[in-house]
Amino acid sequence: MATLLQSGLSALIPKDNRLTFTILVAGTGALALFLEYYYRDRLRSGFSKKKLPEVESKIDSGNGKLEEAIRYYESALVDMQRAGVDHSQRMQIRSMLLRAYEIQAILSPEEFNMRSSVMIESAPSIVMKEIIQDNLAELDAGLEIQEVPTSSSTRTLTQLPPFSPRVRSDSLSSAALSDFYEAFDFLDQEQKGEETIPAFYKDQLFLHKVKEFQCRKNRFQQFSLSSPSEYLVKVQCLRLAFDRLMKVPERRSWMVDIARNNTAKILDLAGADSSMFHQAYDDMMDYVGDLGNLQSIKEELKVRRVAAVNIFDVVIDFCLLDSFDDLDMPPASITSVLSNSWISQSLRKSMLSTGVWGMISSKSKKAKPDGFLSRFYSIMGVLTPSLAWGFLGDDDVLKPVCASLREDIINVLSMVFDEDQTDYSSLDSLSEALYKLLQMSANQFTLQLNDVIS
Repeated sequence: MATLLQSGLSALIPKDNRLTFTILVAGTGALALFLEYYYRDRLRSGFSKKKLPEVESKIDSGNGKLEEAIRYYESALVDMQRAGVDHSQRMQIRSMLLRAYEIQAILSPEEFNMRSSVMIESAPSIVMKEIIQDNLAELDAGLEIQEVPTSSSTRTLTQLPPFSPRVRSDSLSSAALSDFYEAFDFLDQEQKGEETIPAFYKDQLFLHKVKEFQCRKNRFQQFSLSSPSEYLVKVQCLRLAFDRLMKVPERRSWMVDIARNNTAKILDLAGADSSMFHQAYDDMMDYVGDLGNLQSIKEELKVRRVAAVNIFDVVIDFCLLDSFDDLDMPPASITSVLSNSWISQSLRKSMLSTGVWGMISSKSKKAKPDGFLSRFYSIMGVLTPSLAWGFLGDDDVLKPVCASLREDIINVLSMVFDEDQTDYSSLDSLSEALYKLLQMSANQFTLQLNDVIS
């Protein structure tokens, strides 16, 4: 095995490090043979008492070789990175290092814990320290070492877990450490080749590489982003920025009021009674403003695959963008009514309202009584008939307003997802840029509404 490892990996190491690498491969190769042989064949069949001390001596020797091998691997990775060795080649060495860490966590937990402490202390930032601690905790939970109490300070052969390919390949610990080291390597690449990546975005990118962020629907193509990962990372940045905005009372009040006032104006323009909307909207604001309802809201929205209780996830993605998606694919029963030129405009509007109201009422009955979704459907029951006619109908006044509303929302989001137009360098800068974009868009739409109404 040592010969195979040496021949397969020798091309990855610069010539001046070949001697070190040869020693490394020899040590790990001998250790691998030792572990395979004794775990698989001898431990399952048992040893005589005469042979036990000899085997324990070999295991102690193997543990020492493993520690030496780990040091060589770590040194080799540093040398390879400094020499500019390709990322894919470094990952092969890293994969072997991860396996060595796994074996050390099982056979020599004291050594592994000492190394873990050094990793935490040497982390370059508080965020990285927390991530290292989380992943090491996950590693410890995944290994599930069952120790047998003994009076001896060293673990005896009978305490070693049986050999299992799972521990070496697809265990939780392997996934945790692999994600962790991949994250550091990814940052190394970014720092070398992409110095212009904003700092706050880079922090969230690091967290995403460790544990992938989630969302209901990945819209990276809709907003012209380069990849699904870019969308997920920027969504996480926006979640934090919206949370920061909502902690400022004046800004939170402005967002609540501008949404209430402009929506009421659209209803007035459609000839609907906005008083019912005000009542339903204020009831919703009171409900979500009570922190005692937060857990119940999370549980309701989890069923709808909403990843976080946040302005972006709930209001923008779940309410607005999902509604726009529905408008692009209305039910056949609605399109048949709207496209029937033999039916008068007033009758088509009435039939559309009846159909939409029926769908909202059906969904409302399935919602938790007096919960978030029941309140959401109360608002939608007031809004949707008028907005559906505004978006899908042929009203000369209402249709341009609704089209402008949708266009403004998509344009603002496109600017928000664009690093050239929105500052992702810090949470404060992103929160400030987000607030200014929302103000600009809302104020422009308010002026447009006022012009139409007047």
